[in-house]
Amino acid sequence: MVKARRRTGSREWGVGSGHSIRSPHSPLPIPRSRFAPGDTVRVSDRTALGHCRTPWYLRGRAGVIASVHGTFRDPETLAYHKPGLPAQPLYKVRFRQRELWDRYAGPSGDELEVDIYEHWLERTNRSE
Repeated sequence: MVKARRRTGSREWGVGSGHSIRSPHSPLPIPRSRFAPGDTVRVSDRTALGHCRTPWYLRGRAGVIASVHGTFRDPETLAYHKPGLPAQPLYKVRFRQRELWDRYAGPSGDELEVDIYEHWLERTNRSE
């Protein structure tokens, strides 16, 4: 799921900041997550053959973990009638709009939030 957020005074688009670490909607036990809210990550810049839930325009881009949704079966293998195991932690990752789009003319605080599975994320430093 992709959501755009605009921070202008007290107005925001999308979900508020009260995210929980464990979601009651997660059907599987949550294994030890590699990332926590506030961690800076980079989306892997690899090619994907077949079904892929990670938007191409985010590959190689850095963002910040906003929340951990829980653990779910991998939809990239479920699409091919496989069991989707091992289950993958699913994160909400926040990206700055101006870092994604060269000609973005909106306010500098605008953000994009995208749900990304752990196997697509790499740890990084924001300064890179």
